[in-house]
Amino acid sequence: MSTHQRIGEFLLRRLRDIGTTHVFGVPGDYNMSFLEQIEADPDLSWVGTCNELNAAYAADGHARGGRPGVLLTTYGVGCLSALNGVAGAYCEHIPLIHLSGSPPLHATRDGLRLHHSLLDGGYRNVHRAFAEFTAYTETITPHTAVEVIDHALLTALRTRRPVRLELPSDLSHVEIAVPTTSLETVFPDGSTASEEAAAVLSEALAGARTPLLVIDLPAVRRGLMPALDAFCAARGVPYTCTVPAAHTADPDASRYLGLLPGSERAQQAFRDADLLISCDLTETDVTTAGFTLDYRSRPHVRLSADAVASGTQVFYGTDTADVLAAVLGRTAAPAPPAPNTAPPAAPSPDEPLTQRSFFDALAGFLRPDDVLVAETGTSGQNTSGLRLPHGLRYVNQTSWGSIGYALPATLGAALAAPQRRHVLCVGDGSFQVTAQELSTILRLGLTPIIVLLDNGGYTIERAIMGVRSPYNDVAAWRYTELPRAFGADEDTVLLRSCRTGAELSAAFDAASHTAGASQRFTLIQVHLDPLDMTPATAGVGEMTRVFDYGVRAPANPLG
Repeated sequence: MSTHQRIGEFLLRRLRDIGTTHVFGVPGDYNMSFLEQIEADPDLSWVGTCNELNAAYAADGHARGGRPGVLLTTYGVGCLSALNGVAGAYCEHIPLIHLSGSPPLHATRDGLRLHHSLLDGGYRNVHRAFAEFTAYTETITPHTAVEVIDHALLTALRTRRPVRLELPSDLSHVEIAVPTTSLETVFPDGSTASEEAAAVLSEALAGARTPLLVIDLPAVRRGLMPALDAFCAARGVPYTCTVPAAHTADPDASRYLGLLPGSERAQQAFRDADLLISCDLTETDVTTAGFTLDYRSRPHVRLSADAVASGTQVFYGTDTADVLAAVLGRTAAPAPPAPNTAPPAAPSPDEPLTQRSFFDALAGFLRPDDVLVAETGTSGQNTSGLRLPHGLRYVNQTSWGSIGYALPATLGAALAAPQRRHVLCVGDGSFQVTAQELSTILRLGLTPIIVLLDNGGYTIERAIMGVRSPYNDVAAWRYTELPRAFGADEDTVLLRSCRTGAELSAAFDAASHTAGASQRFTLIQVHLDPLDMTPATAGVGEMTRVFDYGVRAPANPLG
């Protein structure tokens, strides 16, 4: 069955089919006809941001809350401004959908030299630029609109990667024949290969005395954590998560050993393992502690989205959950190891705050239903290994690591899950990259708790090189005055500046008492010494210095 509908309206219908609620972006003269259709749609909300890069970060943060992240830009200048954010979504396995208005179809076919282009008559260059950072990129035409739109959205959902569609400005109101049915997003999986792979995994487990399962971020994006936890509990297999998958496992689960690298229990289990089982593992400098963890010298069964591999045996077309289910329950589980339940230490009331005392206090402040957004740098590095409440959603751009990501991502995350409390931990250097998006957060009446670590610069970079060099310094802003500058009323914000443990405790207490209907936007400025860093930060910095610059690199005398 088919009916007739305008191309832009059909695109919006398909976005609703996959659960879209918000579209982030910046208006431009090639996308405003489509914007009129968004404005007329009662089920979709337009969120105008300060620039396209921030819109991409916000769409990324929105997608991590379980709803599709949709970004709208104009052609050329708008697209390329967003490219870094789209690339980050690709690296971090986020199904971001990038829609770009483009010049009229007749103009691009005739090679007219238009503004926002390179004035050479070519209009495939932006597609080529995005081809490396998306799973699919194509231009919508009247004859291909249905197939191209459906393929793009299904590809984003299936691959957990960004896709990109160009909608020529003169096509959004063109009427075409479209199907009346909704987009089917349930993917059939599994085959006889899953049973064959399960037999190989069972045989490997039968011959192992000390197996270990390692879970990487893509497994989390595929929703496999419950199946993996059940598998480990039934088969008595301890498991660990990589740093990109931090805070996705229940810290109290009987078989969970903590992060690898990071947790001593996990590192010892890795050294002792006579069988490694990995799920969606990508061996990077982050997941292997600078390539010091050796996955290749022992038997290793690799589970991935489309295959199971053991030595030279590769079974394609498998479904990971089906493979695990086929193995479950064949042997009794040994007694579980005791979980680590040590509570975080409280900061000393009268002592100046340090990185260590601050992050310990933050761990005690967080609640199970919170969303914690941790910026790249010391915020992400020092929160990844904390013991945090189970049920907390953790957002960090661990592998792409683009500074400035976290503030716009908080905007997107807060709109995706408005019922949850959102806490952003961000350093001053990163905050200054995208600070203007604070105005959007305030304009929309959102009430995150922003904890801003003010130590005069890039501490994560000081740990690598230039510990006292001016290139790691940033300007000293009056951060607590920014909400007022962005139009916030006095009675709608909670502003605190903290230098001691007592001041931080009071600020956290005040923030906790603004929950529910009375919750206010909160900004807590935490003053830290520019040279203060945790041993973990200093250690990673030294390792990075040697890896990046070699043994003849300039010294970086910390302390």
